[in-house]
Amino acid sequence: MTITREENRLFAQLTGQPKFEIFPKSETEFFWKVVNAQVTFVKDKSGKVTKAIHEQSGQKFDAPRME
Repeated sequence: MTITREENRLFAQLTGQPKFEIFPKSETEFFWKVVNAQVTFVKDKSGKVTKAIHEQSGQKFDAPRME
């Protein structure tokens, strides 16, 4: 999963799929309007995002942050 920011909007793209905008549900939870899915960003004690958890159709997968 690749997360990108364009101005003040966030986009997510899963491998082999198109890029879509994601929308905030909370400070760390976002959802897609085009599919029934959400992503939760997990932060460490300093507030840095360490991974994302993608949930869709009852399945979850972790996506560790890569620099």
